[in-house]
Amino acid sequence: MAMINVKCPQCGSIKVVKHGKTETGYQRYYCNNKECTTKSFQLEYSYNGCRPGIDNQIIAMATNASGIRDTSRVLKISTDKVMSTLKKQKVRFQM
Repeated sequence: MAMINVKCPQCGSIKVVKHGKTETGYQRYYCNNKECTTKSFQLEYSYNGCRPGIDNQIIAMATNASGIRDTSRVLKISTDKVMSTLKKQKVRFQM
């Protein structure tokens, strides 16, 4: 039997216990660290738009003049996710 050491992606704590499964069948975990801000997390996601760090990749591609469709095609996410992420950002462009 293989053991997988799971760490919390937010705080890096190893005080992690299993916390059931999602509707799509992926394992959910719970962080028992009291100082951690996120409690429940997953290691695998069925949709790429939910992965941690995807918002930063969208912003980076937008600042490098990639279009919405190009970004969604490269990252394999929907154009709606790209649009909603860009709308949430309060980046001011100077002319």
